[in-house]
Amino acid sequence: MKKVKYKMGKLGKHNFMKRFNAINTFLPDTRIASKSNIKTMIRLHESLYLKPDEGTGGHGIYKITKTKKGYSLRSGTATRYFNSIDTLYRSLHILLTKEKYVVQKGIDLLKHNKRGFDIRVMVQKNRNNILIPTGIIGRLAKPKKIVTNYHSGGTPLPIDKLLKSHLKGDSRIKYIKNMELLSKKASHVLGKSYRRKRAFGVDIAIDSKLKPWILEINTEPDMSIFNTLKNKTMYKRILGYSKIKG
Repeated sequence: MKKVKYKMGKLGKHNFMKRFNAINTFLPDTRIASKSNIKTMIRLHESLYLKPDEGTGGHGIYKITKTKKGYSLRSGTATRYFNSIDTLYRSLHILLTKEKYVVQKGIDLLKHNKRGFDIRVMVQKNRNNILIPTGIIGRLAKPKKIVTNYHSGGTPLPIDKLLKSHLKGDSRIKYIKNMELLSKKASHVLGKSYRRKRAFGVDIAIDSKLKPWILEINTEPDMSIFNTLKNKTMYKRILGYSKIKG
């Protein structure tokens, strides 16, 4: 495959990964947040997320949702309403021209106690430079918040607990294993462009039909979220892999 250089913010990573058939069906529609793209995508999807192309930690994120009388725009716990997508865009015009944003298809997140959650999977290289899934954790959104990030008030929880009401016994164990394998596959793909990176944090959303979606991959993943779990086995394993030099 011909090598193509992308600026690797969220959009660059997305455009790089979508070239690979192994994972492109798990990537939600993601484009530059231009007025025409927002108008096109809100016709295709019930909701959209606007995210800073190079932002982290869940900051600066907005959610656009269709309503009976127009559209809503949420940020943090605040919601504003607009009768047209043009008036909504005008309220964001200065922000979107000052900073590079992406617009991404909104995923109807699986719920736990009526709150949405997503997954972070840590994938790291071993001494033989082989990628190994070393940790998996769920992030439960704070009530009325649109993001799940730990540093934005999300609650880290064992993924087994979050999936318990949706999948039983062996089905749940197999599903978690498949999330780890998907994350390994995605990290292998992105690793073709980040050959020196030894750790990848794969963020996965699960929709109401249990389909996983790769929201993004962090190439400087924060390990501290795994230290919040009572069982420290996973965190110790991740720390051990982080000390391996390439």
